[in-house]
Amino acid sequence: MPIKEGDIALLIIYSKKGRPKKFLIKIERKKVLHTHKGAIDIGSLIGKDWGIVTKTAKGTPVEVHRPTLADIVEKLGRSTQIIYPKDSGFILLKSGIKPGDKVVEIGTGSGALTLVLATFLGPEGKIYSYDIREKSLKMAERNLSMLGLSNVELRLKDAKEGIDESDLDAVFMDIPDPWELLPLIYPKLKPNGIFISFVPSCEQISKVALAAKETGFSLIEIHEILDREFECNEKRTRPYPRMIGHTGFIIIGRKIKSSS
Repeated sequence: MPIKEGDIALLIIYSKKGRPKKFLIKIERKKVLHTHKGAIDIGSLIGKDWGIVTKTAKGTPVEVHRPTLADIVEKLGRSTQIIYPKDSGFILLKSGIKPGDKVVEIGTGSGALTLVLATFLGPEGKIYSYDIREKSLKMAERNLSMLGLSNVELRLKDAKEGIDESDLDAVFMDIPDPWELLPLIYPKLKPNGIFISFVPSCEQISKVALAAKETGFSLIEIHEILDREFECNEKRTRPYPRMIGHTGFIIIGRKIKSSS
């Protein structure tokens, strides 16, 4: 299918040194993108095939790609630190959720994980996302609307005051003190439902893990995901000098019921 107005495109400009420059942009008629290598007529891309190479006004080659979900997440507008694709992909698989499930997210932020979960759950699924910051929810709403996702309900509410939903398949938390919410979310989960918490420090790990066991969660897992990209050209193959190292720890637990 050719490029059409309203599509989201990933434009790539390579340089002689360093990583390529990436631009995530909505395709619109009469739109011009001004870059360090010259202007790009965005409207002229309508009707062209994905994967073409066009040029800026200065003659610099520009690749035009259909963006993956990871591309979109990495270039999202953000008001807070996002959960990167290296973590969200792992979280998605470990959560055990499937299209059509119902989940809650506590700590929407800019909506990076929200976007991943909503895309995977599909139109039959549902995600309810809580945040106490109106600014973050507005940013998340803009990011979600970019993909036309309609299976998300954003809630401006402190989840510590109570979660409105029940019979949940999973709960995801990206907040400073998730251990305080574990007793609250336990009865809201289906039997063997899963919670996943994303925290930045080791001190938080122990508090979450211990509170999870006391609350009635089992099979506690703690993970850290590191992502090192390599460069490869005619002269050498080696790791890039910068990498996405520590972003946070992923803590997972499954709800169990007492034998009594």
